[in-house]
Amino acid sequence: MKGSVYMRWAKEHAAARYNLANSGMLGCSKEELEIAPGDVEINGANRDGYPPLLEAIAAKYGVTAGQVVTAEGTSGANFLVFAALLDPGDEVLIEQPTYEPLLAALAFVGARVRRFPRRFEDGFRPDLDELAGLLTDRTRLVVITNSHNPSGVFLGPEDLQEIGRLAARVGVPVLVDEVYQDLCAGEDAPASHVHLGDHFIATSSLTKSYGLSGLRCGWILAAPELADRMRRAKDFMEAVNPIPSATLSVAAFRQLPRLAERSRAILDPNMAQVRRFLAEHEEWLDCVLPQRTMMVFPRLRREEDSQPLHDWLRGRDTSIVPGRFFESPRHFRLGFAVRPEEVAEGLRRLSEGLRRT
Repeated sequence: MKGSVYMRWAKEHAAARYNLANSGMLGCSKEELEIAPGDVEINGANRDGYPPLLEAIAAKYGVTAGQVVTAEGTSGANFLVFAALLDPGDEVLIEQPTYEPLLAALAFVGARVRRFPRRFEDGFRPDLDELAGLLTDRTRLVVITNSHNPSGVFLGPEDLQEIGRLAARVGVPVLVDEVYQDLCAGEDAPASHVHLGDHFIATSSLTKSYGLSGLRCGWILAAPELADRMRRAKDFMEAVNPIPSATLSVAAFRQLPRLAERSRAILDPNMAQVRRFLAEHEEWLDCVLPQRTMMVFPRLRREEDSQPLHDWLRGRDTSIVPGRFFESPRHFRLGFAVRPEEVAEGLRRLSEGLRRT
């Protein structure tokens, strides 16, 4: 049975008292999401998505409701794009390193995967000349995460526009997983990458930036023709979306400015902690540190594999993500969108782990 080795590990082994493996914002409590009596419905009009939710997503990102397709989180949205656009044997160009569930989903639909590198030495920015050389008349899709998972590096619109221009030369769409966009993008970033051209597809959710994973509210933004193909693929998976989740998601969209402020209040002190930690541990770590992120991807200077460090930390109820899940054994992914006091203690234990040898 094909599956995601990372997702299975994350479900079974990532949890810890001091969780530095988490890749999204600390989950909201019931009290933090204000719910009025009329905010929850059980049934309702929902043929191709709950209309008020489609309209809320469209309004936030400046698109029409016809450009929005809802899905089960960003991973569900990405899978739906692959199912709609790819046939077995189709060639897909995707970054390396990348979020492993993307590779697993592409393998599941039978795609032939080719990689364009995002090297540590280049600050995890893709070499666009190299990418251009990999695009052929067999390419059917280009896939990129922005912000980059695992490094947190955000590419500005100029880089994405150039990637789009290169893809347009061979007539293929560009999928941008932008799930971290709302919290980690720079001020010059577009509201969504879908605005960079009709061949751009963007996926996101309420999970990573807002701490609302339990709602499973994800979406795809695409040109109407592409969006319609994804709706038809979605027909194989469900007749209707879950209305209780959709109605709660509409309530969340009304509160996004306040929820974003909550996220910033958690993330800003943690960013400061991580900056200090990396500056104090240059003897043990190299790291590309984005201006704003909720994860980084340090490289070990003294060890060739982060798995022993992970195992040592696990014995002390602390977690990181080993770099093997991103095809980069010397690296590890460090997430810090949890309570500041937990980040502080987790970093203290990580410091002990780095000094253990």
